[in-house]
Amino acid sequence: MREVVIASIGYTRVSEHWEKSLKGLFMEASLKALENAGLNVKSLDGLYVANAFAGYLQRQTNLANIMAESLGFFDGFAISIDSGGASGGIAIHEAYNDVARGIRDIVLVCGVEKMSEASPQDVLLAQMSVGDQEHFRFSGITIHSLAALIYKTYMKRFNVKQEDIALMSVISHEHASTCSHAQFPFKVSLEAVMKAPIVSDPIRALEIPAPCDGAAAVIVCSHEKAKEIGLPHIKIAASRIARDSFNLNERSDLLAMEALVRASRLAYEDARIKPSDLSFVELYDDYTVMGVLALEKLGLCEPGEGVKLLKSGEVSLKGAMPVNTFGGLKARGAPVGAVGVYQAVEAYLQLVDSAGANQVKNARVGATYCGCCFNSIVVVNIFERCC
Repeated sequence: MREVVIASIGYTRVSEHWEKSLKGLFMEASLKALENAGLNVKSLDGLYVANAFAGYLQRQTNLANIMAESLGFFDGFAISIDSGGASGGIAIHEAYNDVARGIRDIVLVCGVEKMSEASPQDVLLAQMSVGDQEHFRFSGITIHSLAALIYKTYMKRFNVKQEDIALMSVISHEHASTCSHAQFPFKVSLEAVMKAPIVSDPIRALEIPAPCDGAAAVIVCSHEKAKEIGLPHIKIAASRIARDSFNLNERSDLLAMEALVRASRLAYEDARIKPSDLSFVELYDDYTVMGVLALEKLGLCEPGEGVKLLKSGEVSLKGAMPVNTFGGLKARGAPVGAVGVYQAVEAYLQLVDSAGANQVKNARVGATYCGCCFNSIVVVNIFERCC
């Protein structure tokens, strides 16, 4: 197995890009990644396009081939990855395996999503389309009400207040306030979060991401090729995927999130690290309670102590375990199929000391986690500073 690195990045700000198409966002991020590496499209021998909702919101399927042709990548390997919020992480996982096994040498991974043009109803239906329709959509339940069930179960089991869980949103916004590519680069108070309208009791509107657009791209290649290019690069130390039941009622415990526990444990073993070795973590916090649960399932604290970790200040940029260093899904923004690639971009910025005001001091190793449908599919990628 060859050592695999990320040698270049490109990305757009997460926003409402009314003037840009899905293809335009893809092109902007992809060309930036190629230009930053001093490469052209003929250098590539593979392309992965991560997206969750284009088939539903833009009526555009076969995305990889459409995007490859736009890029002028006419006869190379191109595959679409469609796994909801896990799409970006899985695309990086596949590129990592291709390069590690010598199947391909230089692979472009681009995650792209465009949601802001759709109505709120269509966005909600698209979000629900990743679940098992026979158990989910046709029962009348929504993805927000399932998250509310998890939220209430967590509060009851661990006897915590909603204000403690909602603190996750306040911390994410604080980190996004100095992030130039964030959708919401400003701070919010806990009082504002708690006064926001209820989406599904007890979840408040400021505890979930808003629809948005964005694209992020990375160049994945062998360590030898990166040294030849001569650009700063970071090592992909591990990449693991795990799955769980889609239907929450078929899980033994609503809060277990077994796929996340399993994927992170295997990734730590592959990278030969402990959770305490991490310099920072980028979480998939599509709901504040899911961010709190992730702190526990990733082994950063004991079960029921996620709130305690939030309140300790250790997850801030200057803390012992910075989390969502650019604002996470809530404040950086969540272009769903692209989230895993944005997280990899942010890990790159941290590990080559290019994170600006969001830089974590002495960052050596970071983990990213993204998932789909309450962690029915989970990807944990671990990145390390590289010589």
